[in-house]
Amino acid sequence: MFLLFEKYFKYWIRSIGILCLFLFISTGEISSQTVHILIVKSAFRTEYEQTTKEIKSSLQNNGLSFNTEEILFNSSSDEENDFWMKIVEKQPDLIITVGTLATRSAVNNVLNIPIIFTMVLDHIESMNSKSTSSNKNISGVTLAIPVEEQFDILREAMPFVRRVGLIYSRQSAQMYYYARDITNKMGLRLFAYEITSERDIPNAMREILPEIDVLWMPPDAILYNEPNILRFVLRESFTNSVPIIAVSKHLAMAGTPLSLGIDYEDIGKQTAELVLKRFSSNSISTSAIETPRHIILYINNRVLSSLGLNIPSRVLEKAIPVESER
Repeated sequence: MFLLFEKYFKYWIRSIGILCLFLFISTGEISSQTVHILIVKSAFRTEYEQTTKEIKSSLQNNGLSFNTEEILFNSSSDEENDFWMKIVEKQPDLIITVGTLATRSAVNNVLNIPIIFTMVLDHIESMNSKSTSSNKNISGVTLAIPVEEQFDILREAMPFVRRVGLIYSRQSAQMYYYARDITNKMGLRLFAYEITSERDIPNAMREILPEIDVLWMPPDAILYNEPNILRFVLRESFTNSVPIIAVSKHLAMAGTPLSLGIDYEDIGKQTAELVLKRFSSNSISTSAIETPRHIILYINNRVLSSLGLNIPSRVLEKAIPVESER
């Protein structure tokens, strides 16, 4: 189903979410004791602050008695052990990690305190040598939009697409495996090129662009973390009249015609719901790893027009337009 950020749908789904929480709290009594929660943030970022604020607001609105302490993660390898030892000494009832760095470190250093993570891009199973998917002390919300959902959106927005390109590295190899199966089921052809460093990207673009109708760019550290690389990929794709569908509002502003984004406010609500379940008297302590419920489609009309792309009106009506960065 094409889950987009749509006004009336948004109001409806939030109303349902509030009703479900009310019913949940009615049938599963929330602990009356004050809960001590430590919130460990990977860095100071607007999205992390927005999500943290929404977590605390949702917990308060739903009757949980709690106190929190917000701590900025120290990523220095020399001090990482000491950092988590001090966290454990505080004896919190729960640790909430915000962002990938703090979460990756927590699952490798904290054993006996429940962790609920949020705003994480990594596949959580890859963060620890022991499978975290079966660890009852670890739950959370990833930012990973399911690959099948991404392709559903792609096909609805660009029904002309028959050939999809993907440049991936070891870090995003799982995306390649998912995409290979999904495109096969959808009757699409996938042209994939594996890279090991940024030096491979020019050759990858030369090989792949003549063969494809669209370049699909899921998050990958080699492609996303270096501005010069991103600019090169955007420029080459535009020059060859190949549209890109990426992840992040900022990439739509940078020049991709279509990009998927996350509703960070709802990520905070979703994370808070996991906390409430953890402290419900009827809670069964099992791992719950969830993906985002609300996906936003950003469109850059200027780039769409320059590429001559005709997006169905039903898609344009639900999407959020952005302006190109100057």
